[in-house]
Amino acid sequence: MSKFEVNGRTYAAEPKPGQCLRTFLRDLEVFGVKKGCDAGDCGACTVWIDGQPFHSCLVPAFRGEGRKVTTIEGLSKDGKLHPIQQAFHDAQAFQCGYCAAGMMMTTASAAFDQHRKDDLPHALKGNICRCTGYRSIVDALHGKSNIEDDVAGKALGASLPNPFTDAILTGQARYTMDIAIEGLLHMKVLRSPHAHARIKSVDKKKALAIPGVVAAYTWEDVPRRLFSTALHEDHLVDPDDTYMLDNVARFAGQRIAMVVAETEGAAEAGCRALQVEYEILPAVFDP
Repeated sequence: MSKFEVNGRTYAAEPKPGQCLRTFLRDLEVFGVKKGCDAGDCGACTVWIDGQPFHSCLVPAFRGEGRKVTTIEGLSKDGKLHPIQQAFHDAQAFQCGYCAAGMMMTTASAAFDQHRKDDLPHALKGNICRCTGYRSIVDALHGKSNIEDDVAGKALGASLPNPFTDAILTGQARYTMDIAIEGLLHMKVLRSPHAHARIKSVDKKKALAIPGVVAAYTWEDVPRRLFSTALHEDHLVDPDDTYMLDNVARFAGQRIAMVVAETEGAAEAGCRALQVEYEILPAVFDP
């Protein structure tokens, strides 16, 4: 069993073949490491390896063995915020906070020197924020405070800190999927590559033989009940014209089958193993 040091704590665990450090850390319930792109573009998953910042989605998990891995949860010491965390606190350098962990791990590293601070557009090109427009992040790195005291009776119109500030800064804020659920299963969907086709058959045998695959579903296995995919408030406005799974594909990307498995990887492999026989139908251009 391999040993990993994460935020000063030793874990005995074995990464899955091909697993990246981001998913491995989240398997260890280190949820401060976020998934934004899984392509090394957004920086939400930035961690330190021996003090150097890396996009953990690009690092094979086994590379962390015998190294010191630090995430946002390990940045503060003895209950005291790291200076960068304090700067982000004072400038309120986040909105939703999803990118904040990666942003702080990048800017708190020793590699983020004065030269990089003098060229922030280039220095932060590997960390994307969709909320702030970067202004408050620049304020934080320049030591500016954007908050006022919360005085009873004077809160209206005051610049008060986000009530979840401390949780966001320390990686304790929970977002979608930041929870460990015992026995959690994963589902992946196989979609039609054709704009118009009839599904003649779906052979599930090879998919069901993949270790970890629990079930596979086609249109024959789910309720034959129509629903609307529109998003209007009044559901009566929109026609119920879509099945969960259908035996006719009417656009490229329509759901054809679903595979449920113990891991995302097994579910994806199960989708690839499904053998679908299509009857290509003429494209419809005139409603």
